[in-house]
Amino acid sequence: MEQTYANVKDREKDARQVILRVVNLSKNFGGIKAVDNVSLDFYTNEIVGIVGDNGAGKSTLIKMISGAYERDSGDIYLDGQHINVENTTEAIKLGIETVYQNNTLVDHLDAPKNFFLGRERVTNNILGRLFGFLDMKSMRQDTLKTLQNLKIELKNINAPVKLLSGGQQQSVVVGRAAYWKGKVIILDEPANNLGVQEQRKVLQLVQSIRDEYGITFIMISHNLEHVFGIADRIVVMRGGKVVGVKKTAETSRNEIVSMITGALDI
Repeated sequence: MEQTYANVKDREKDARQVILRVVNLSKNFGGIKAVDNVSLDFYTNEIVGIVGDNGAGKSTLIKMISGAYERDSGDIYLDGQHINVENTTEAIKLGIETVYQNNTLVDHLDAPKNFFLGRERVTNNILGRLFGFLDMKSMRQDTLKTLQNLKIELKNINAPVKLLSGGQQQSVVVGRAAYWKGKVIILDEPANNLGVQEQRKVLQLVQSIRDEYGITFIMISHNLEHVFGIADRIVVMRGGKVVGVKKTAETSRNEIVSMITGALDI
């Protein structure tokens, strides 16, 4: 039976608050059903890992949530309100931020300018109102304060970000998403192409932001060690469908791998 918002809402009656709910989401590409009638709840202050082989539907699902793809059918609710995510700009305005594995920083700009990229702050005077003069002092102060709060160490926040390590660059991207008070932050392979030490720092940063701000993270990753290291729950997709949802503390790598490969469905 097709699920509705009302009967999905009745499914959970514990103390957690559902921040994001997707109901019967579907997306086709020609004759291929990339996402097939997926319904999921995401709670405040949790990290959810979404896993599955290539072509399982993970990226298509998050791209519908983030506005990169238009859904063919289904509904999305944020904070209990039905939303229409028509594009990524609209998603950001609603509080859904996305961090991709290839970071979205502009290499020749410094951290403050990247923090406020597309959302620049102008001076509160006639020069700002008439000519759009940027308030670099306040943008730099806010960037520095955010980085310090999140324990992100940059030797020089005024240097072009291309001079930063890969882990520091990814930390700036994640920190930027937290600064703009995203209700939900989607991570697409956030620690990919990083060294082991930098992977650990990025994942620890995700945990600290979750703990500090109560932000919900949805993380796509092929690395089960990363998922088991920080995720509260694991969603397994295969063939465009959700084939299992497990609390991380109540499952094992062998069980998740079996669900991914089709040896076991829960």
